[in-house]
Amino acid sequence: MVYRALKFPGTFRKWRNVAVALTAAAVLSACAVAPEPLTVSENNARVENDLKRLFEKQEKITGPLTLEEAIARALKYNLDHRLKLMEEAVAMGQLDVANVNLLPDVVASSGWTQRSRSDSTYNESKTSTSTSSDKKVRDSDLTVSWNVLDFAIGYMRAHQQADMALIVKERRRQVIHNVINDTRSAYWRAAAAERALVQFKPVLEKVRTALSRSETQVRERVGAPLDALTYQEDLLLTLRELETRQRQLVEARTELAVLMNIHPDSDFTVAAAVEPETGSMPVLSMSAEELELEALKNRSELRSEAYQLRINQQDAKIAILQMVPGLNFSAGINHTTDSYKVNSDWYEGSLDLSWNLMQLFKAPANMRLADSQIELSEVRRLALSMAVISQVNIAQLRFAFAKRDYELTDRIASVQDQISETVNASQSANAVGEGQAIRADVRALLSNLQRDMAYADMQASYGRLFASIGADPFPNDIPDDSVDTLAQTVGDVLSRWNRGDYDAPVTVAEDVGDPASENEMKQAAVQ
Repeated sequence: MVYRALKFPGTFRKWRNVAVALTAAAVLSACAVAPEPLTVSENNARVENDLKRLFEKQEKITGPLTLEEAIARALKYNLDHRLKLMEEAVAMGQLDVANVNLLPDVVASSGWTQRSRSDSTYNESKTSTSTSSDKKVRDSDLTVSWNVLDFAIGYMRAHQQADMALIVKERRRQVIHNVINDTRSAYWRAAAAERALVQFKPVLEKVRTALSRSETQVRERVGAPLDALTYQEDLLLTLRELETRQRQLVEARTELAVLMNIHPDSDFTVAAAVEPETGSMPVLSMSAEELELEALKNRSELRSEAYQLRINQQDAKIAILQMVPGLNFSAGINHTTDSYKVNSDWYEGSLDLSWNLMQLFKAPANMRLADSQIELSEVRRLALSMAVISQVNIAQLRFAFAKRDYELTDRIASVQDQISETVNASQSANAVGEGQAIRADVRALLSNLQRDMAYADMQASYGRLFASIGADPFPNDIPDDSVDTLAQTVGDVLSRWNRGDYDAPVTVAEDVGDPASENEMKQAAVQ
């Protein structure tokens, strides 16, 4: 076999290459990655862990839930808000990275080389050889390099990242406005629902009792069949309407629980349902022009677009700067263990000038693009300004209509209550029938529900008005992020709003809340 391999070296190399190829293919196929779906136990563990983390580390509701506490809980525990907190933390981390990237490059390297034979060379006549390096050599160096052009571009990119962090902060303000607005609306609807559900029970019981009695009369053929069936149809329609309203009321309570990030089946009582604030009427003392001006100053979308304009302006400067030649400085300390070197330690420095000539051809297109983005940002800001002005005026009109609608429904409910009392008194004197008394009770019940819902709509439209002008619910300093402290702070601001005092909350500072408090909330969001 050895003889044949030596006799046919080409055949031997061919089969050797085939063997190597087959071995490589087998190794690569063994390293191929196949999809691995989650196992049942892994999936169950994920669900259990998520359910545990959804509601952990939350302060318990110890008493009737006020509007201020509901908003405070939504701001602290709502997952959408916590997500924006994390996005803000990530943006600030990216800014830190951009600042660190401005530092020069400092590279330390060390390497070992080993040869099986000496690094020898012939002389010109090839009569003798000379060795220029050891078989084993260890080289190490420490080099500092700094590119002026890269630093300038990196400095501008860091400014852009700082503006991006501010844009993320404005997005978080927008989420805060949405969370507060949704919580305010859901709270008053939940209060109306909780109060109505208590009133629904005796009326539903009365309707079901009358319906059972009517079915018995039809079955036993007592009285005129057509009158009994018509009465039974009226009762069924009334029962269906009441049960539909009851289901809608339960959904309002669930929506409030989800906004506060508590389980929908949690047991809590809405304070406004126990002690309704029907006498508390919001006051709007600012004119339409003043509201528009505050909105143009404070709206998150307009502020974000202003920051985006600065980013686009930096892109235009970068496009010009990229045409400039790059100047690179470098300096280093070197060491080698090669005994053939006369100097084993030495310093070196260099100054390099490079110029990418293709940037001269790319620059006009980059500059045109940057100018187009600047113009687009300006036009978008103007369009947003017009939309904001429109939203403020629409919110103001809706609040005025909602307030008027509540006043009318309150008067209607008062009249229906008087009618119900009169009809019930007449029924006691056998002056009217049971059906008429039930219809009066149902109308009074639905009128009271419509009044409470109209009050909820008025409060929601009032909250949307302040969301449309970008008013913040926090002052500039908050001692801590506990629910009680946040609720007290929100309560003070809402009280000023209801009195028509907008000066303090409308003027928005760049930093909302105490920095230490925001850091604690970001850490809580991470956990």
